[in-house]
Amino acid sequence: MATVKHKIEYWATKFGFGIANLMSSETANSFGKFLGRLFSKLIPKRKLIAIENLKHAFKDAYSDDEYDKIATEAFENIGQTFIELARFKKISHDKIKKMISCENISVLQKVSDENKGAIIVTSHFGNWEMAGAWVVAMGHSFDVVVKIQSNPLVDTLINQLRENLHIGIIPVKVSTLRDIIKALRLNHFIGIAADQHDPSGNLVLDFFGRKASVAKGPAVFAKKQGCPIIPAVMRRVEHDKFEIIVSDPIYPSDSSDDNDDIVRMTKEYLIFFENVISKYPGQWMWTHRRWKIKND
Repeated sequence: MATVKHKIEYWATKFGFGIANLMSSETANSFGKFLGRLFSKLIPKRKLIAIENLKHAFKDAYSDDEYDKIATEAFENIGQTFIELARFKKISHDKIKKMISCENISVLQKVSDENKGAIIVTSHFGNWEMAGAWVVAMGHSFDVVVKIQSNPLVDTLINQLRENLHIGIIPVKVSTLRDIIKALRLNHFIGIAADQHDPSGNLVLDFFGRKASVAKGPAVFAKKQGCPIIPAVMRRVEHDKFEIIVSDPIYPSDSSDDNDDIVRMTKEYLIFFENVISKYPGQWMWTHRRWKIKND
């Protein structure tokens, strides 16, 4: 049930989205970067988290000034993505195809022809929100697994923007597993952002040299359906230009040991994330507490 606070947040968000849609594309992009820089100053604790995470990940690879610059870029990227999401009603699938390039595009059709669906694992990198819209623009069915926002009004508003580009929504709840398997059987691509801390702690693996709790879900779904995992991220190239970086599919093996196979598949896409993030560090969301597992 929506509270007064929820309604205030909703109308503030709706107002901000409305302003973004009145702007030209170039102005909206600059506005997004400005919002990112503003929030980096308004919530300095998050910027300190980002810098701390960067220093753990890259050690002495950068100077203090460079770490500060990368952290600021990460905030700017979040702001740009937020504004781009707000403008989803102004984007058509034809425009998406012009905005986004992909060298390994044949992977999607190859996997689709196998008729088992696929799990697309991505991270909060570049414009992660637009990745699903690109899959749909390429002629495939795509459903994204999303956490339910604490504000139901804002949650509905954001999901309506996604649905405007024909992205299906699978909210995280009791029936999520059933909904995912059903969609896979219909040969849908399922998008899961699998780069944040998993509170269950059921699978702990190295990520950037530190222990991290990783979600088993993507590999579990792949094993149950016998479908591949496709690691992919949406890299920001310049204004209104993006590149989808798609790795080769990771297939479940015939191994009778499900846990070993789940670990193998998960490690493979974590390595993909590490490689891309290391190359473009300013485009990943370093601002969250990714490493909550005690590292010795």
